[in-house]
Amino acid sequence: MSEEEPDDAFDERLRALATRIRKARRDQDLSQEDLADRAGVSRSVVAELERSRLDQPKSREDPRKRPPRNITLDSLFRMADALGVHPADLLDDR
Repeated sequence: MSEEEPDDAFDERLRALATRIRKARRDQDLSQEDLADRAGVSRSVVAELERSRLDQPKSREDPRKRPPRNITLDSLFRMADALGVHPADLLDDR
């Protein structure tokens, strides 16, 4: 197993989460600002998540690479509540 596989799996899951949140938001005709207001988070949290770019400072090895950070459970639960869905539905397409 290469060292990159866990990162690839994380990136794939983050993109899937972003896609599900974006779809749920659009299905309800909500703007990013609307969702942020309902969830009590900043619009930038919604926008960066939907772009799969929850970033930390740039990496020293490659200034263009930004390692992803985790969305907080608080933000995930707030967005799920605001969208009227269970948090698990945003994490998994069961």
